[in-house]
Amino acid sequence: MSTDDRYGFGRRPTVDDVLEHPLLGLERSRTRIAIAGLLGLTALFAVSYAGSAVSIGGTPLETLTTRFDTLTKLLIALATATITILPFVYAVWNGGPLLSFAMALVPVFLGDIAAGQYVLGVDTVIALTVGAAACALALFATDVRRAGSLRPWNAARIDAVHLLVVTFAVLVAAAGVAQFVATQPPRNLEWYAPFSVLWLIPIGIVGAYWQAAIRTSIAVRAEEIEPDS
Repeated sequence: MSTDDRYGFGRRPTVDDVLEHPLLGLERSRTRIAIAGLLGLTALFAVSYAGSAVSIGGTPLETLTTRFDTLTKLLIALATATITILPFVYAVWNGGPLLSFAMALVPVFLGDIAAGQYVLGVDTVIALTVGAAACALALFATDVRRAGSLRPWNAARIDAVHLLVVTFAVLVAAAGVAQFVATQPPRNLEWYAPFSVLWLIPIGIVGAYWQAAIRTSIAVRAEEIEPDS
């Protein structure tokens, strides 16, 4: 089914159509697994939060059983993996630049909800950095499969929409990190420093795509001018 058939005028895209969008993932079943995992993480967070927010006879629910301690430890482990590792795994496994980017931010978003405020802290900028790197990696992984080359920007037609979306996501993340670096004390920067090397991924990938896009544009213009000369 072509994109025009699924998103044509007068027809609402179905859930399956959305899940098949390459910005979310290459294979619908894998996209479903990733989304289900994020929903599961959200459910665990809700239960853990309820344990501290709900009281029975003036006693917080989490103090009445040790199961909440186990749940909290599990939630912390899953959140850490979701911020730092799983976005890269998903990017290589199923592409999906937008979902790869969002995946790293979900635990931070849940934490902000629990705190009742948005804080641009170390965890947020780490998530932004990982999200930007995973987003670019997902674009690369998608085009490697499509082009059958490790230099897909040279071997296949560049999708301008996908490149613009990834570039925008990377720039937004970079702006957030730049604000953090400009306002935080050195101690916080030390915690972030090991993750800063990840910026080599989006800079290298997005830079290569734009270089190829500009080179192609110049070549096309040159071909258009030659017949007239």
